[in-house]
Amino acid sequence: MFEMINTLIMCGTGLFVVFLILLAMPKSQLRSFLAPLVGWAVAALSTIYIVSPIDIVPDFIPIAGWLDDGGALMTAIAGAVMAMKAQSEQKKISL
Repeated sequence: MFEMINTLIMCGTGLFVVFLILLAMPKSQLRSFLAPLVGWAVAALSTIYIVSPIDIVPDFIPIAGWLDDGGALMTAIAGAVMAMKAQSEQKKISL
């Protein structure tokens, strides 16, 4: 169980670092290729975190537990929006 949590944390950290690097290079071909993948991966990992019974802040703590899941939900939405924008930019460039 702890190995799964450790793996999820490591994957999330790696995706976050890649996301920051992509933000630093706005005109890069790497950004146009990886941005949709990173966006969907961030959305998927955030959704898994929301659904998972294991939280950083447990839900039985009234406000802090809900804010924790709310932040993960906002991260999932932001990742999906980033992926959709990147995909639409790729379609414009290829036309």
